[in-house]
Amino acid sequence: MSLILLPCLFSKVLTERECIFSVCETVDSGMVRTELVEMPIEGKTIEIIFNKLCSFFQWVEEYSKGSKQVSLGSHHNLPETIVNHYVNDVLIGEIGTGEKSVRQHIMALNAYYNYLAYVGLTTIKNILIKPKFKQEARANTKSRTAIKYLTPELRSILYQNTNSIRDELLLKTGGELGLRSKENLGLLINDYQVNGKKYSGILSLILKMEDDQDRVEFEYYLPGKYSKSRRYKGGRSRMIYIHHDLLLRFKEYYESERPKTDSDHFFVNDSTTDIGAPISQSRASRVFTDTKKKVFELQERGLLPQEGQMLEPDHTHHILRHSFGTDRFYKYAEQKNMRVDDVTPTSQVYLTVAKLMGHSANDGSAPKTTSTYIRSCHIKEQF
Repeated sequence: MSLILLPCLFSKVLTERECIFSVCETVDSGMVRTELVEMPIEGKTIEIIFNKLCSFFQWVEEYSKGSKQVSLGSHHNLPETIVNHYVNDVLIGEIGTGEKSVRQHIMALNAYYNYLAYVGLTTIKNILIKPKFKQEARANTKSRTAIKYLTPELRSILYQNTNSIRDELLLKTGGELGLRSKENLGLLINDYQVNGKKYSGILSLILKMEDDQDRVEFEYYLPGKYSKSRRYKGGRSRMIYIHHDLLLRFKEYYESERPKTDSDHFFVNDSTTDIGAPISQSRASRVFTDTKKKVFELQERGLLPQEGQMLEPDHTHHILRHSFGTDRFYKYAEQKNMRVDDVTPTSQVYLTVAKLMGHSANDGSAPKTTSTYIRSCHIKEQF
């Protein structure tokens, strides 16, 4: 009940008054007094607050699956340590969120919890970027234009240094299928329907592979509800293409490692606290962070080929998806005998990659997002 009622009340106050409650400290007769005062905000800020709070509530829902102390129903009374864990360990450490965006998250969380404190439903919380995370947040903010590509060799090194088949696949779905971290939840075991049309689940694809050993690729329809949401709309559904060798690895995970569970999600948790439950949206990002630490150690000890590409501190899981898009952009341009610099937003190469990556394409042209692969193609050529 609190998940519906409290955000609705907060939303009503926010939109009608166009203000938030801010902590103000005053000194009176040597005593420090803390109170909440109203501060006016703009319409754009209201939209940012709603957006960041939605992300927070989604994380609380996922986190609660592995915690007996945390639930959506009691989110208004979350301990300060849990909220700061979300800001620092999750947003900065796992997802790689930049400093500006993290501060927007903090503003949204402060606005919400200060309102709840104002009406007497919780206490004022000290939500902040911890000192040890400040440098990492600034590093996340850096432009990654010059490094938005990992060579197949470096991707392979990452895959080889994961702790399990599942974690290996969570990186491969980014580097070989172009999936975002959250989109791994869209890989379903059984067949399913979207708008009345039936689509094959992973088990059906495995059966097809066993019946047709010569087939190279298998189509899987990724439902939009598991993809990146567009403003005021759902996510964009798209077809992804799973290579025969990758599907074989999917089969191995399913048969030898995946816990027995009723969950229809292909990737599930294997920890004792929430075994068999669907992985969190950020699980693949977390796996990348953990694996990156191991690969860094190998680099520092000189145990990786010196002539190859080196992993860098501000590489995140999203770089795997970007590398996949770059490879496809380069391949399709070659097939059309086009220089990558000559590919325009209305060309077939551009539109095909946009569709493959789940980018929007309106009025016959693809978005600027897709154009970043042109720059990355030059990096690919250097390697």
